[in-house]
Amino acid sequence: SGRSFKLSYYNEYKSYLRMAAVKLQDNSLTYLLIGLSFVDYLGVSMVAPQISLKIRNIGASQLFIGLISSVYGALQLFSAPLVGKAQDTYGRRITLLGCCAIIATAYFLLGINGSVIGMLGIRSILGLFKHTQSSFKVIGGDVNTGIKRSHFISKINSISSVAFMLGPMVTVAAADTDRFCMGCFICSGCFVVITILSYLYVHETLNPSLIRRPTTEPKPSITESFAKFKRLQYILVYRFCAATSVMLLRYFTPLYTQHYFGFTAKDASYMTSFIGLSGIICSSSATLVSKAVPDKHQLLKYLSVSLVVSVIASLLSPNMPCLLVTQFFLSFATQNLRVLVDSIILDTATEADRGEVFGLGATVIGLGRIGAPIVAGVLAEAHMMLPLLCSTALASIGSLILFRHKHDKEE
Repeated sequence: SGRSFKLSYYNEYKSYLRMAAVKLQDNSLTYLLIGLSFVDYLGVSMVAPQISLKIRNIGASQLFIGLISSVYGALQLFSAPLVGKAQDTYGRRITLLGCCAIIATAYFLLGINGSVIGMLGIRSILGLFKHTQSSFKVIGGDVNTGIKRSHFISKINSISSVAFMLGPMVTVAAADTDRFCMGCFICSGCFVVITILSYLYVHETLNPSLIRRPTTEPKPSITESFAKFKRLQYILVYRFCAATSVMLLRYFTPLYTQHYFGFTAKDASYMTSFIGLSGIICSSSATLVSKAVPDKHQLLKYLSVSLVVSVIASLLSPNMPCLLVTQFFLSFATQNLRVLVDSIILDTATEADRGEVFGLGATVIGLGRIGAPIVAGVLAEAHMMLPLLCSTALASIGSLILFRHKHDKEE
């Protein structure tokens, strides 16, 4: 009797230690992913602002500059669900390692490349495989649940914004002719570091029973993937409406301020920096907001209304100080919506299809990113206020979709 009691106590103690070790491992992985996200964005931000200038310097026409920029966005659009499906099929870790190794090689080749065709090919490769941020969030979504998942997404968004502001400062000391090459080589090194750290410390978070061998089955199209996730269709449609609305507003704001308030290019740069800083501050507030309103779907409705109000306030701003205030509240709504929508998608999707549906969410944003500048340009030709009115309409339609959707708590 005494012996069985000791054995039972020992087994319970051993089980407790095992659970504590898993929890410690998951917490360490969470902070590692946040750090890897910082390194990712730090490297990319050294290259991204200089790409158009580099393409022009090697003799490309304005049309080809636009083509290279568009092909990257278009390939991102179609490859996101495929990379997500690979995560669900072959494992999160192996997919992340493969993408990081390819990206590191591509940025190194970008630094030594001197031809327009080579630039197009390398940018195409990056468009196909640059989905590391989504991979970090899916892996973090596997090891975090509930409110911890929202906290993780909030932290990764905040740290990424900081990295994207710091990156260009790293290459500012280099000569103009060497700055792009230097940025590419440092960026390549960043992804080598990410690959090594992921290999050593990122464990497979997908259930081993769900990992399958490669097959010759046809890959699902974007429309097939969208039809598959019926429970998430309303949130994906809302994400498209909200993202397109905000991108329309952000894209058109510099032209709007120049036309109505006499802004110069320097003033527009200051305003862009203010919006970036507001985004960092507001990303950090997502944890407090989620604690204040634990029901995520109810919070989503509140934030959708705040987005509509912010867009309308931007439209009606009579002067520059008022517009800056509305831009801050717009950043508050958009940053919290980003965290919340990602969290709801990760909560609703099963472990077996989390990567695919998260990739589909990235595709929805990509559609808005490609369409917003075109729509803004066409509408602005008719009247300067039409892009802002369209932004208001899209935000309102998205909010209406959320209020009309009856959420099933069992979802």
